[in-house]
Amino acid sequence: MTASDERDRRVLDLYEQLLEIEQRLIPTGLHVFGRPSQTGERVDMLKMIASFDRADVGARAFPDLIAEGLGLTHSQVSNNPHAQKETELRDRQTVDAIISEALNNFLVNGPEPAIDWLEQTANVGAEQSRPMFKLLENVSSHLGTNNEIDSLLRALRGDYIEPGPGADIVQNPAILPTGRNTHAINPYAVPSAIAFVRAESVATSLLERYRAEHGRYPRSMALVLWGLDNIKTQGEGVAQALWLLGVRPVRDALNRVTNVAPIPLAELQRPRIDVVMTVSGIFRDLFSPTVQLLDKAVRVVAQLDEPPEMNYVRRHVMEQVENENCELDEAMIRVFSNAPGNYGTNVNFMVMDSQWEREDTLGDLFVTRKCFAYGRDSSGRAIEGIEARRALDRALGRVEATYQNIDTFEIGITDVDHYFEYLGGVSKAVEKQAGSRPAIYLSDTLSRDAQIRSLEETVRLETRAKTLNPKWYEGMLQHGFRGVAEIEGHVTNTFGWSATADAVDDWIYTEVARTFVLDEEMLERLRNLNPHSAHALVRRLLEAHGRGYWDVEASVLDQLRDIIGSLEDQLEGVA
Repeated sequence: MTASDERDRRVLDLYEQLLEIEQRLIPTGLHVFGRPSQTGERVDMLKMIASFDRADVGARAFPDLIAEGLGLTHSQVSNNPHAQKETELRDRQTVDAIISEALNNFLVNGPEPAIDWLEQTANVGAEQSRPMFKLLENVSSHLGTNNEIDSLLRALRGDYIEPGPGADIVQNPAILPTGRNTHAINPYAVPSAIAFVRAESVATSLLERYRAEHGRYPRSMALVLWGLDNIKTQGEGVAQALWLLGVRPVRDALNRVTNVAPIPLAELQRPRIDVVMTVSGIFRDLFSPTVQLLDKAVRVVAQLDEPPEMNYVRRHVMEQVENENCELDEAMIRVFSNAPGNYGTNVNFMVMDSQWEREDTLGDLFVTRKCFAYGRDSSGRAIEGIEARRALDRALGRVEATYQNIDTFEIGITDVDHYFEYLGGVSKAVEKQAGSRPAIYLSDTLSRDAQIRSLEETVRLETRAKTLNPKWYEGMLQHGFRGVAEIEGHVTNTFGWSATADAVDDWIYTEVARTFVLDEEMLERLRNLNPHSAHALVRRLLEAHGRGYWDVEASVLDQLRDIIGSLEDQLEGVA
């Protein structure tokens, strides 16, 4: 490759990153109870909804329809972040611009003019686009209404409230209108057939990402599974675990998922991965049959007569039984959660309250809270929350990669502290037990082509798309006191990834300081709206430096110390 080719490739990669940030769907303010979505907020939402096939209403994704109409291939308009040619980028931008214009036309003039415009502009037949526009018309109508206050009053009176599914709006537009009584799903339906199909490409991409970076497949992975996420996706996280193990769900005569069947190695075309699953307390309570299914999947795979280099579950179980004089049942434990009745890891509280001296303490706390085994033994007796710290320590000691799925655009890894308390906590525990930091991945299934990112890549993307994005933080500041608290929360959650995984670049803290603290006008806005959160933000920046996560110039530290002193005087009422 010539120097010119290398330069062009780097410019193309940079442009791809900018495009990814620009097109990422983000909330531009907090939800106001009882307020319907504004018209200007709907285009991006409808565009994302229209990017997926909707088999339930016979609607095809707009990118595919437009690409076919223009004579382009799927690869030319996919959301793959590594376009090989400049022409692919231009084709993708052309399709994207046509979709945006069609939706603007739709919102202003209605579906029929938009259908006609799309047919004239992109050769998309009216009968092809009408099902999607009909769906979007229904969604747009529901976004313009809000029944939350009425439903709250009905609930206070003890009246009936219509039920509705809980999910991300992009994945399931049927969650609209809001203000309904959210229900979960039948645990025996998890994973759904659609979830299992979608999970295959994610699991494959995850393993290929690791193999590209390490030259082989991971022998053991630790997965984080949450209850609400699997409700919203009908069990995509569960399905990903099954794909990694190399099994498929088996349904009984009542269409309940009650068993698993091994996928033949000739079909799987790769080894079966040893999977350690840490599940949330809510998952444990809501998905008891699924917990049993996951445990059964591990035990089925462990008993297959297959070469050890193609079945890492059996390999590790046999090694543990032979070398450590361990019972077979203990060696096969792979599903862990809290003790019955307990929830959370408390890693987030320890980080937020700065209550640790050594980072190993965070990993130890995670294991202490999540070392309770669930499933059934070889005799069929239920294992319901039996403390199994030694089993978890052994399992984590073999882990080479940790992973969690992101399933909603509304809540990312710097929006809430639960991501770093779980994925960060298990990664820190693995680092201690295995003696080295694992590869840490997250999958983003919000786009048409699911993407696997490293933790560092995800933190950078979240920071650029939200924390440092004026569109995001100005939207938050419109909410006054609460908005400043949201900004401070993002900084604290970003700090949580430093504490648990050392995954935050220096420039992130530097730019946060420049944007919110060293800019006098912005600092004045923050301290007037919410001096408590402004003080906490500056204190967190100083803590990041004090703990060795941020290498910064002494002059900047002096400024931060002066500012925090001024904020403390303000909070204490000192003139």
